[in-house]
Amino acid sequence: MEQFEIVKDNGPALAFDGELLAKVSSNPNVAYGSSYSGETGRWQVLALYKTQGGKFICERINRTQWQGERDSHNAKVCLNHGEVIEFFGHSWLAKDLYSEAGIDSSEIVE
Repeated sequence: MEQFEIVKDNGPALAFDGELLAKVSSNPNVAYGSSYSGETGRWQVLALYKTQGGKFICERINRTQWQGERDSHNAKVCLNHGEVIEFFGHSWLAKDLYSEAGIDSSEIVE
């Protein structure tokens, strides 16, 4: 287990002992093909951690390289995979994160 401190805007940082399950990033450069963020100079980083107590920490960082703009940091404590999926959604980047973390985000149809 490692010690982590996740910074988030408009709230206290989240400090915990745990492990990084998955981390993915889009890219601000159109030359990177399938990982291009869709916005030159802006990209997103998603990370998922599991605490020693079994909770999940979701982290979303919206990065920018533009003068006058700031990175934004959002994070949430989740109890299960359903809450993790609710936080990250179903974008291609979120699906990459789920794949890396071994989370099935399929909708079950009967």
